This record gives sequence, structure tokens and C-alpha cells, in this order.
Amino acid sequence: MVPAGMVPAALLVADANVYAAPMTETGQGDPEPAKPNTTELAPIAAVERVVVLDVVRAFALYGVLLANTVPWFSAIAFMPREVALAQTDTVDKVFLFLLGLFVDGKAMALLTMLFGLGFSVQLERAEARGHSVVPLHVRRLAAMALIGVSHVLLLWWGDVLWGYAIAGFGLLLFRRVRGWKLLAWGLFLTVVPAFVCSIPPIFKALRAYTPAPPDFMAFRADVYAAILGHDRRLLTVLHVKQAIYHVGFIWIWYFVWLVGRFLVGAWAGTTRIFQEAEARLPFFRKLLGWGLGLGLLGSAIHPVRMLLHRRGVVIPELVGLALGPVAELGVMLLAAGYAAAVVLLMQRPAWRRALSLFAPVGRMPLSTYLGQSLLSTFVFYGWGLGLAGRIHVWWTLPITLGIFTLQVIFAHAWLARFRFGPMEWVWRTMTYGRLQPNRLPARQEELA
Repeated sequence: MVPAGMVPAALLVADANVYAAPMTETGQGDPEPAKPNTTELAPIAAVERVVVLDVVRAFALYGVLLANTVPWFSAIAFMPREVALAQTDTVDKVFLFLLGLFVDGKAMALLTMLFGLGFSVQLERAEARGHSVVPLHVRRLAAMALIGVSHVLLLWWGDVLWGYAIAGFGLLLFRRVRGWKLLAWGLFLTVVPAFVCSIPPIFKALRAYTPAPPDFMAFRADVYAAILGHDRRLLTVLHVKQAIYHVGFIWIWYFVWLVGRFLVGAWAGTTRIFQEAEARLPFFRKLLGWGLGLGLLGSAIHPVRMLLHRRGVVIPELVGLALGPVAELGVMLLAAGYAAAVVLLMQRPAWRRALSLFAPVGRMPLSTYLGQSLLSTFVFYGWGLGLAGRIHVWWTLPITLGIFTLQVIFAHAWLARFRFGPMEWVWRTMTYGRLQPNRLPARQEELA
């Protein structure tokens, strides 16, 4: 969705991992790959995957689930303020602070950057075959947007796919840019437009162009009642309105901000830092140290400000404005530090075996993401168990761990028989305009 920890479609780059490591997901040497078709672009084969990216994506997907569940799926953000405060105890407050420090925004940063990395890989493959990446990219984005709109209408308002599809067209403007220029553009678009739009006079002027409900508190109460109720039509209408209001509040800078993060990931893809990770371990060690150190400092800004606000401490407006870009860079640095930690741990055989258990989830991120909406709305909405408004905030941790465990089990079972996740297969079929082969040959099923 948006910077509030809702995320996304970068999770759709599972087919964008180019295999360059000496071991595959099975830990065995690669079989002889089939001779590539040089006349047509096609989905990336399993033997081309970079396992570490699947693991990074898997953990980011859990971060997305947790960050979405706390305010949105559990409906805490829509509850009457006095009710929410009444059922928030000390454990909840500590949990919320830690969530803001370590999770909120970081999963989204990872996934948006992975989306850009996927684009760079698609561009590389297209250029190697003498094709333009534009037709394929446009079809991918069109299919993504359609799936995203369907997600909003059928399951949950907080979909990110349609927004990422819109921003994805911005990547085409930078397809000829390489090297540090790509990174510089990415950081500029990530930080500067949002900062400019937050300057008080500009912010006030832009409010006239942002859609908003006539009565915000009444609308929030309506959404909360619909979540707990059983009127499917009313829930769909309010989901659509909530999606429009939520993105509409920040649309002026949001899509450019996404493009910036995409470009940072594209830089990582064009420099092949993940595809050649074993040759760049000193870089990842430095990234781990600087990412965790400076990243935690920057990421602490928002949770500390919220803590001070609850205690009645007023931060001067100009100070808050200046801290915004620092916090944004801190989020990206901490996300990069997380990725570096996974890369370094994957160099150790025992850790590699343990972390690779999560790789199947990262191989089918679209199915995982949409599945999270299905399972979470079942747990919290009135059409399912109806737990919204009935639990402490910290209970979302064991609930999301349970949901994610089920998804890991499902991913293993599914990918033992199929090449792609169920929704990945739908997405690829829509992109390439014909049914994609999905069932694994019998021998490969046995090996899986």
C-alpha cells in the first residue's frame, strides 16, 4: 500500500532472480540448463534463481504481514480512539515501539527495491536477445494492475499492486541509465519530492487536491462497522473508498517515491551485487555494519516521536521537517542491512540450510501476498472469526507467525509439484498471452 508499512508488489519479482551462485535451492550442483530460446522472452527458469533473494523476499513478506496486520487487518486504525487506548497495555506499547523500530517500512523498502532489481534483470535479458524490454514490461504491469484492482474488490482495500503498476511505468524513463547515476536518481526521487510536499505551506496548498471523506471520524466508524459486519456489498464499497482516500492523501509524491526506490533496486541489479554475492562479501560486511548502525538511528526517529507525542512533548515543526529525510534514509539503510545479514548468513552451510526453508515462500510472493489478505481477513473480519477489536495489539505477533507458518508449508507442498505459485502462474499467463506450463515432470516432483 503506502509508507505506513503496507507493501508490496516488489514481491512480484520472483521470476527476476538470475542464477549466479554455485548452489541451487536443493543445495546440489546445477543440472545442464536447457538451451535458451534466443528469439523470445520467457519466464526465468528455476536453475537461474538466486536463492538468497528468495530468502530475503520471504522474510520481507512476513514483515509486510505483521506491519499490515497491526493497524489494518486487525482494524485497530479504525477503532474509536478511546476504545483503542483502553485496551492498550504496557506490553502493547512496547510491542508497537519495537515494531516501528525494526519492521514498519523496512519490509516495504526491501520489496520495492526488489521490484527494481527485477526490472533490471528483465532489461538485461531483453538486451542480450536484441529485444526491447518495453512490450513485456507493459504487459506485466497491465496484468499486475488488473490483479491489484481485483484484490481491492474481492478481499482488501490495502492492495499495493495497482499503485506499483502505475509507478512501474516510470522505470521505463530510466532504462538507459546505469551506474551511480541510477543510484543518485533513486535516492533523489525517494527523498526530495516527499520532503518538498511536507513543507507546511506547500502541504496546505496540496490538501485541496487530495480526496477526503466529508467526516473522517464518521467514515472511519463506518469502515470499522463494515469490517465486523456481514454486508459484503457495503464492505466492498467502503474498501474502495478507503483505498482512494488512503493513496489520495499522498498521491502527489507517492508514485515518484516508489520510482525512486525501484531505481535503487535497479542499481543493485545492474551492478549484480546479489548475483555475485560470494565475490563481494567485504561489501556486504560493511553494509551490515553501516546499515544496522545508521539505519537503527534513522528508523528510531518516528517511533521516538510517537512516544514523545503520547507524553505531551511537542517537536518543533522545522525539526520534524528536517528529520523526515533522515528517517527515510534510515529505513532504507536498515532494510539494506537486513539483506546483507541474510547474504552473510547464507555463506554458512548450517544457516543456509535453515534459511533456505523459507525460500519457497519467496519464490511465490504474489500467491503469498494475496494469501495473507485472504487468511488475515478470515481471522479478523466478520465474515470469518471476527477477532477485530477483540485482541491486544501484541497478539498479532503469534497470529501472524501462525499464518506465515501455514504459508511456508503450503509453498513447499505446491512447489514440489509445480514450477510457479498459483497466482504467479496466472500472472505469467496474462503477461505472455498464453497458458504457461506449470506442472513439474514426474522425476522432478520426486526429487522435490
